[in-house]
Amino acid sequence: MKPFTTLFFMARRNTHSSSTSTPHIFIAGLGNAPYPKTRHSVGQYIVNSLSKQLSIPLRSVRGGHIGSGIDPSTGLKITLFKSKQLMNISGPTVVTNFRTTQLPVDKLVLVYDSLTHAPCKLSARLGGSHQGHNGVKSVLQCLGGGTKNKPFWQFRVGVGRGEDKEHLDKSVDAAEWVLGPLSIEEQQYWGPGGEGLENILREISKVTAEAKVQDESS
Repeated sequence: MKPFTTLFFMARRNTHSSSTSTPHIFIAGLGNAPYPKTRHSVGQYIVNSLSKQLSIPLRSVRGGHIGSGIDPSTGLKITLFKSKQLMNISGPTVVTNFRTTQLPVDKLVLVYDSLTHAPCKLSARLGGSHQGHNGVKSVLQCLGGGTKNKPFWQFRVGVGRGEDKEHLDKSVDAAEWVLGPLSIEEQQYWGPGGEGLENILREISKVTAEAKVQDESS
C-alpha cells in the first residue's frame, strides 16, 4: 500500500500556487448507521476506513460523526462525515454539516453504493442525477435547485446485484440485496490498506487538482 503522501503527490504538484488558502474537500459516506458492513452502507464503511488510514478521528455531532485532518505534505484538508440517520432521510444532516465548512458544492464528495456497478468497482463523476438512489436524492433535495446548478462529486461504489459478479441479476430483489452483508473480500478491498481505498485516494487527488484549476480560473 502506497503511503498517503505518495498518493497525493500529483495533487500537491498540480495545486501548488502562491495562494495561502488550504485546499479542502468534504467527503460524506452514505449508508444506514444501524446496519454497518451491509452493501447499502459501503459509503460509511469507506469513510471509517479513510478515518483509520489517514488518522482522522471522527467525533459525534448532532446528526452524525465528523472529523477533519490536514496532510502536511500536500496541505490538503479533508473533512469526513457519516450520518446517524437512515439513508433515505440523511440529506439534512449531510448538507447541514457540509455547510458549516462554507465550501462550494463542487468540494462535496458523496460516496455510496451502486447496484449497476460490479462489486469492487469505482465510478467517479462530477454532477449527474440521483439515478433512483434515495440517499443521493435526499441530499439533492436539501441542497435545493436542479442537478445542473448543484454539481457535486459522486463516487459510486459497485455492490452488484446477485451472486454473479460479472452480470446483474434483475430477478434479485434490490432492497434485499443491498441490505445483505459485504463479503470478506469487499471489506478487505475497501478497508484500510486495501486496493479499493487506494483507488478512492487517487480519485480524491483528481478532485482536488480539478477544483484548484477551477478556483484559479474563476
